[in-house]
Amino acid sequence: MKLTVRAKRFLIAGASAAVVNFLLMIFFVEVLHFNTYFLKNIANILSIEMSIFYNFLLSRLWTWIDAPKKQGSRLLLQFISFNLAALMGITIRVIVFAVLEKIGLFYLLNVAFGIGLVAILDFVLYDKLVFRRSADETKLL
Repeated sequence: MKLTVRAKRFLIAGASAAVVNFLLMIFFVEVLHFNTYFLKNIANILSIEMSIFYNFLLSRLWTWIDAPKKQGSRLLLQFISFNLAALMGITIRVIVFAVLEKIGLFYLLNVAFGIGLVAILDFVLYDKLVFRRSADETKLL
């Protein structure tokens, strides 16, 4: 699969994961009343992890459809590596969210800023670490 096609799929999958992230944040803050500084940060962490799970499934089944399909314990290891690759972005997002929440930025704008900030980093880590293809296949990029 060409890099441009994969990048477009990544952006579409990422945008849909962002929608999941936003909807979960709204659910936690507006419905469950996670509306203190501490609870909004907890809601942010929960929303991030739930949207990562969704994004992993979509990435595996569509964005990196040409990557070897892991099964059983190897699938679990792939999911763990997806989470570890996302950890850097998560860390950046959590820190930035806490700082921007402290200065009073609207929480949904704060989430959008964090998502945009780490998108490129996530693409590279997922492509090179999580959904690796053989050396011959990556030359097609």
